[in-house]
Amino acid sequence: MFWEPSTDYEFGPFRIDASERQLLRNGQVVPLTQKAFDVLFVLVQNSGHIFTKDEVMEIVWPGTAVEEGNLARNISTLRSALGERPRDGRFIETIPWRGYRFVAPVRKIREPQLPPSIESIAVLPFANVGGNPGAEYISDGISESLTTILAQLTNLRITSRNSAFRYKARDIDTATIGRELGVQAILMGRLHETEGMFSISVELVSAADDRHIWGAQYIRSREDLLAAQETIAREIAGKLRVEIGGRAQPRMPGQRHSDNHEAYLLFLKGRFHFNKLTPDGVEKGAECFQQAIELDPNYALAHAGLADCRNYLGQRAEAKQAIERALALDGGLGEAHASLGFFRFLYDWDFAGAEDSFGKAVALTPNYAEAHHWYAIYLANVGRHEEAFREAELAVERDPLSLLMNMTAALNFYTGREYHRAVAQLKKVIEMDRHFPAAHSVLGSVYVQMGRFREALSQYDEVLNLVKGVAPVETSVKVFMAQAFARWGKKDQALRLLEEIAGQTASSYAVAAVYGTLGQNEKAFEMLNKAYLEHDLQLVSLKVDPTLDDLRGDPRFAELVRRVGLPDRC
Repeated sequence: MFWEPSTDYEFGPFRIDASERQLLRNGQVVPLTQKAFDVLFVLVQNSGHIFTKDEVMEIVWPGTAVEEGNLARNISTLRSALGERPRDGRFIETIPWRGYRFVAPVRKIREPQLPPSIESIAVLPFANVGGNPGAEYISDGISESLTTILAQLTNLRITSRNSAFRYKARDIDTATIGRELGVQAILMGRLHETEGMFSISVELVSAADDRHIWGAQYIRSREDLLAAQETIAREIAGKLRVEIGGRAQPRMPGQRHSDNHEAYLLFLKGRFHFNKLTPDGVEKGAECFQQAIELDPNYALAHAGLADCRNYLGQRAEAKQAIERALALDGGLGEAHASLGFFRFLYDWDFAGAEDSFGKAVALTPNYAEAHHWYAIYLANVGRHEEAFREAELAVERDPLSLLMNMTAALNFYTGREYHRAVAQLKKVIEMDRHFPAAHSVLGSVYVQMGRFREALSQYDEVLNLVKGVAPVETSVKVFMAQAFARWGKKDQALRLLEEIAGQTASSYAVAAVYGTLGQNEKAFEMLNKAYLEHDLQLVSLKVDPTLDDLRGDPRFAELVRRVGLPDRC
């Protein structure tokens, strides 16, 4: 290529747009053939210099035998396009027996070289330099705050905290992290405390080549630090918006934290404990959030944090109350809308309300992986599989290392009867963690529907090995095994397993599937009605669950779908 795509040229009322290869007159395109444009560009680039006919032809038609008449015709075309009259020579001068020269004054316009556009970033957990345990929740809190605020840059994809924090205290090169998370840039930071002062250093680097893009350092006292964390995050977000080439348009949240210094401190500690995702950690998190609320009853984020803890601990009523309180205080909390959608879908069977909540959640927090995950599960269960698959893709994009997010697409394939795709996705999840019971369990169910019964039972055996001693899970797996034997035509083995779990807490819904496969419809509907009275959460899958296909022709099935309230539209 002989032209400089980053340099435009102006002469008279004309401008050459090098990158688009166009000639403009007062902003309007002047039609030219490709070769006519090339001839003009060569002459303009070398304005004031004589170019012989042979030189022009070698550049424009390299390695090609071309008659001199072709060049003459293109010169004539250019003169006409430029508005030159015969022998006018305002722009192109003919040098007899030699060639041509561009004689009009030319001005170069070199476009600024912008850095490559960045569309995806991961915020790694900040290093707590010195290892002071008392500062650990602060360094983690800064990382989380940055992730949350940067997620408001709506045309940037921010990797979720869950995936990013897998690299905490791990020495891995940025290229590997970028490849595993599927991002173009990495934001790293260090927190160091010296004599009551905190030094916070941040650096944005390219994941492809470890190139430094931007960096900054902040010095704060302990008292100022807690109150200024979100301000620092906003400053960084603003700097990133500029450094990324101005493409990102920020949609910054309002001031969502408490003005109460102690309440904010308790909120950070609550998130720190909750993110351990252990029963003890979640209990401690709930205590911290509750204490924060006592200091500031209008602290919406503390109510949302408390809801997360209550939900994890199975305290449904308390969780929903906390979610509704958080939304009453701040209707813009997308995470709380997602949680409310989950409750409306799974517990209230308010499907229209659930869809409304999920829609608000993904609009308000498009980078929140769990919102896309729950929305995908909802869409799959009401039979809208194409939409579900798109939401599942978005969930994985935002949290690529999450086993649960990667399971979402597999569940959609299973309920959509795309069994081969489900197998491929589940094997991918098992490669990520072969000790993940849910993946083996669902793979077993897929194999049952494919008629690969021995492989299905092998997967169920693997689950039993992984959850040994957890009685409720063992009971559920034995029901799945009974379903496999029933579909395999081994009635005695199926009934024997049901007898084995008699008296144990088993899902009436799952047991109904065994009886339905065995052709014992009366018993199957007896169990389904029992599941309805028990408000079995699995009833939201009635419309799409392959294990119930043998019962769909019975009018009682359609009546049960109506009673649950599942929408007709698919």
